[in-house]
Amino acid sequence: MSQKFHRKPRALDHLRFVLGLLVTLIFIFPVAWMIATGFKTGNQAFSNSTSFFFKPSLDNYREVFFKSDFKSGIMTSLQAVSISVVLTVCLASGIAYPMARFPSKGMNRLASWIISLRIVPPIVTIIPLFLLLRTVKLTGSIWSLVLVYTFMNMPLAIWLLRGFFKEVPREIEEAAEIDGLDGKRIFLKIVLPLSAPGVVATALLSFVFAWNDFLFANILSGATTRTATVGLTEFVTPVGTAWTTIMAAGTIVVIPVWVAALFAQKYLVRGLTMGSVK
Repeated sequence: MSQKFHRKPRALDHLRFVLGLLVTLIFIFPVAWMIATGFKTGNQAFSNSTSFFFKPSLDNYREVFFKSDFKSGIMTSLQAVSISVVLTVCLASGIAYPMARFPSKGMNRLASWIISLRIVPPIVTIIPLFLLLRTVKLTGSIWSLVLVYTFMNMPLAIWLLRGFFKEVPREIEEAAEIDGLDGKRIFLKIVLPLSAPGVVATALLSFVFAWNDFLFANILSGATTRTATVGLTEFVTPVGTAWTTIMAAGTIVVIPVWVAALFAQKYLVRGLTMGSVK
């Protein structure tokens, strides 16, 4: 009886492992195919016989870096997204901390209303935003993207940081008050360091959402302020589409997200699991 009892959970574990591996491969395969195609020539990419073994070529990456303006799009994306992430975390922290420390039914309703703003499709707001930014003469400027990315990520950042700040025991802050610290220093020296995993996780998610944006960047950016995602369209011409070059550029676009997630992996896992164990 005991052997059958132990076999069943073990069989379920194996089944979960196989299903998890299958789902992982399904999600990874398009990315792996993109990376592989970026190292292929046109003849290799469009050959009738698909081959997983080929002689890699760097011609597509030379085209991207030395024969196009795509690298300027990478720099524009890094600048706009980095500034917006800093502003998002700073502004969202200032809003989320009071909401976490003074809970009430009104605060819960306010939090629900704030996160509901994230549900609004971006296509609905693009025309009013364009008209507003054009009025203040910011269209075509990197600052239009900074403002849009900041307020685009604010609802989710406030919602996440509110939950992370709630996990910091109130007794620690009360002890700091007894030691003579004011509210500002308590927040900066105690609450933020203790909530560092959650803050990093929020910053990384904000970075990913802003980095992957195409709609706002395509409408609000100018000829000299195109982002990396908009720069991918440079390789689509009336003559044809340079698929291998697009795949190489697409690989370059996802590298910053991979690097950020790699360095923040420890904080990301801890931040997203804060509060899951009581």
